[in-house]
Amino acid sequence: MEEELSSQVVTAPSVYLIYGTPGSGRKELLVDLVDGGINGKESVAILLPEEESSEALDTAGLSRVKVYAYQLKGDKIVLVSPEDAVTEEVVFILAPGLAHPGDVAEATKNWIDSEARILARVLTVVDCARLEAHPGMRAWVDACVHFADVVLLNRREQVSNRWIKDFEDHFRKACFPCHFFFVKKGRVRNPAEVLDPEPRRISLYFDTLEPIEEDDLEEADQPEDLAEDPYLVRHANGQRAKRLPDLKKYLTD
Repeated sequence: MEEELSSQVVTAPSVYLIYGTPGSGRKELLVDLVDGGINGKESVAILLPEEESSEALDTAGLSRVKVYAYQLKGDKIVLVSPEDAVTEEVVFILAPGLAHPGDVAEATKNWIDSEARILARVLTVVDCARLEAHPGMRAWVDACVHFADVVLLNRREQVSNRWIKDFEDHFRKACFPCHFFFVKKGRVRNPAEVLDPEPRRISLYFDTLEPIEEDDLEEADQPEDLAEDPYLVRHANGQRAKRLPDLKKYLTD
C-alpha cells in the first residue's frame, strides 16, 4: 500500500482545507504538498486569507499555480477581487489562522457547494512547540482536529516524545480515524499519502447523509450521525455554543 501511494498523484476536482495557527508552517507545508503531491498537469489555486502574508508562500518554482486573496465574511468565502473566478482544477484553502474552525468549515462547505466542487481532505497543522508551551490553546486545536482527515505535527524539535505520544493517544482513545504524520524541515515524507482523498475525519459535516426511512423512524430516532456538528451549533444570539480560546494572547512570543 505504501508503495502504491508513493506513486499516486492527486487529480481534480479536489478542494483541500488547511487549518493551523499563524506561524505553524502551514504555507511552507502547502508548497511542499503541491510540489510533491499534485500532478504537474493539473492547475492549482491557493486561496489565501487577505490578512495573511504571502512571503512564506514561495510558488515561484511551481507551474500552473495561482494565488487568490479572500475574506471570510460570515458563512461565505469572498474573493477580494470580485472579477476573479477560480477555474483551477485543484484548490487549497488556507483557513484564517485566528478564525473559529466552525466558521471556516461552514464557509468552506458553502463555497464548495456553490462552485460544484468536491472536498478531498481537511488538514490540520499543529505547532507542537507552541501548544506544549501554551496548553490553553488546546481546545482550539482540538476543534481543528475534529474536522481533519490528517493532522500534521510540526515544530517538534524541542518537544518531548512523551508529549507527542500523549497528544496522539488522546485522539486514538477517542476513536478519531484521522491520520497523524510528522513534519520535518517543512516537508512530509509522502505528500501523495497526505493528499489521498480517502475521508478519515470524525466530523460528518462535509458528507451527504440521508435520513433513514426504514420502519418510519421519527426525527428524534435518527442516528446521531445526522445530528448537527457540535462545533457548528449556535445559541439564539448567534454565538457558537462551543466557545474557543482567543488565540491572540498565545501568539505574542
